[in-house]
Amino acid sequence: MKFETFNYKINKDGFVILKKLIKSNQVNEILDGFEETLDYCISLISKNKKFKNLSEKFMWLQKYNNNLKGRAYDISRYHPSLSKIVTNKKILLFMKKYFKRNPLVDQPSIKIEDYLNKRLLPLHQDYYGILSSKSLTLWLALTNVSKHNGTMKFIKGSHKKGPLKHKFYKKKNFIAHGILEKFVKSSKVEYVNIKSGDAVIFHPLLIHGSSQNKSKKVRINYIARFADIRGIDYINKSKSKTMRIPLKT
Repeated sequence: MKFETFNYKINKDGFVILKKLIKSNQVNEILDGFEETLDYCISLISKNKKFKNLSEKFMWLQKYNNNLKGRAYDISRYHPSLSKIVTNKKILLFMKKYFKRNPLVDQPSIKIEDYLNKRLLPLHQDYYGILSSKSLTLWLALTNVSKHNGTMKFIKGSHKKGPLKHKFYKKKNFIAHGILEKFVKSSKVEYVNIKSGDAVIFHPLLIHGSSQNKSKKVRINYIARFADIRGIDYINKSKSKTMRIPLKT
């Protein structure tokens, strides 16, 4: 894909899909790194427990020590394989052309959606809680994703609505924020359907959320944000007290 096409799709639709952004060996490196972290955490609880795959390990640890699972999540973002993705030459070239300067990279991490569906995100915009109002999010599939196994849902072209009012949604064990229902009542919701190694890059104001995982395995993806320093209030506005954009409800 040429940059002109990339730029056109971001501006028109609010997102663009990049097929085969990374190879299977890079996907495996990330998954293996996360599995090593899970293995160590599980060894702190049980020395003899056997598992068939990463999905079983994640669900077992979540069931028997959810706090430790959360800490495994926290530590996983420091694995070197995650840094390799955001230094991908193709991505950096597109980002540099899009922002017309070298971007900053915000919080590369792994995201896992299990089949209990207790932490689904409502439809929202990424305008709040991020580093820069001028940014693009990289959402990279590490397993095949579809409507069946819980993918990202979105409203095409919704970034053109501008920042919308959000409210807090209290969930069990966490608090999420989402846009008011009146803004999406008559909108068509679409679902990302891509294979492992494919990616979606989207505008921070694109209305999106997570959908139910109806399979019996976890769905795994990688997320990172590329930020333009000119959109960081913490730098550009002397009265700004927080590095990230605060949520306005």
